[in-house]
Formats: sequence, structure tokens, C-alpha cells
Amino acid sequence: MELNDRIALVTGGATGIGRATVLGLARAGIAGIVINYRSARKEAEALAAEVKKRGPEAICLAADVKSDDQVRSMIQEIDRRFGRLDILVNNAGVTHWVPVRDLEGLTDAIWDDILDVNVKGAFRCTRASAPLLAKNQGMVINVSSISGIIAPATASSIAYGAAKAALIHLTRSLAIALAPDVRVNAVAPAFTDTKWMRDHYDNEYDQIVSKAAATFPLGRIATPEDIAAAIVGLLTGGDFITGQTLIVDGGLSLS
Repeated sequence: MELNDRIALVTGGATGIGRATVLGLARAGIAGIVINYRSARKEAEALAAEVKKRGPEAICLAADVKSDDQVRSMIQEIDRRFGRLDILVNNAGVTHWVPVRDLEGLTDAIWDDILDVNVKGAFRCTRASAPLLAKNQGMVINVSSISGIIAPATASSIAYGAAKAALIHLTRSLAIALAPDVRVNAVAPAFTDTKWMRDHYDNEYDQIVSKAAATFPLGRIATPEDIAAAIVGLLTGGDFITGQTLIVDGGLSLS
């Protein structure tokens, strides 16, 4: 896919992997980017200003992917502003930290929130975007996780792993449902150095990272830019790839 006349939507695009993906698309020559956010308005607006300095048009749209009405309104606004949508990156996600052995701690409310955002949210965005994406042979990239492939004891929760595994299956199903006009793929990152992870581990973060890096064949954890590069690579070099999940884990799942 050539990016120079394309419009992309990145959900949860204001921070972390989403932010790196927005900047990666801008560097790759995308024509326009829609930065979706739920609460990170300041970060989204600052990112849009940075993108515009690089050349592409950039707008920020607030929408909670848990709301079908908000998602559909966002897609309608994209159609009104740009008249097209070529790329959807379903990056918005959430987890709750519950030790995997704490079955009682994994409440129905936690299950519902994690599944609603990570799985149903991606489905809602894809469903609403499908007519626009189909007009110009568009592509969807879902951001899954290595936790949806392996079951590490250090995972944030069982529900998160189950949701990300479901997202991989959703990727395969949507690839069939939307073929041949829309291709649907996923990436599955491992431990990634984001502010969200730093905030969670706080003072223990450097120690946790050092310990984790020792388990990666490539000797380090991922950066958001690593994941963004994989996403952009699938977009620009994936014209005959659909229904696949690219594992971006520095070789962690090999051991």
C-alpha cells in the first residue's frame, strides 16, 4: 500500500504504541491521520500539532470504543472531513492487574471491561469503518499481545490474555468477512517500554525491565517504535497478507 494519498485512524492514538504509530505513519508519508482518544485530550492535541509540522493533516476525535454510537459518529466525522478512510489501527486497549493465581480477584466487572474494550471495541471500529475501507482497498491492523499467544505467569491478568487471544481470532474472522476489499492483520507485542508500564511498576521498573530483558533472545524489551515499525511494515508491504498475526517479541516466544 502506498501511503501518500491515504487517511488513517489510530484508536488510542495519543500515547504509547498508538502515539509511536501515528508518528511512524507521518514519517512514512501518510496524507492524513485521525488521532482517537477517550480522555487524553491534551496529549492528542499536542501530537496532532507535531504531526502537522511534518506535513500530514491531523485531527483529534474523542470517542470511547465501548460506545457504538460514539464510534459511528467518529467514522461519520472522518467521512465528512476527508471523504475516505484507508487504514484503521485498532490500538485502544485496557487491562487490570490481577495476579493469574487470584481467580477470585478477577471479577465479572473486570472481565466485562477488558473484553469490551479490547475485543468488542476493535469489532465496533472495524464494523463502522468497513464501508469506507472497502472503497479503496483498505487495511485493518489490530494490536494484540504476546499474552494472547503464550500464558506467562507475569501477565497482567487472565482476562487480558483471553481478550488478546480473542482479538487474534477476530482478526482471522474479519479477514474472511471483509475479503477481498479489506485486508485485516494483527501485531502481537511483548513487554513494551511505555509510560503506562512505567507508572504501573513505579520504582521497581528498572529492575523489572532488566530481569525481563534477560529472557529475550534480542536482549531487550520492545520500544513503542519497534511496534509502530511492524505496523507500518504490514501496511506498506502487506498487499498479499491477510488474517495473520505478526509476533513482535524479540524472540521471547521461541523459548
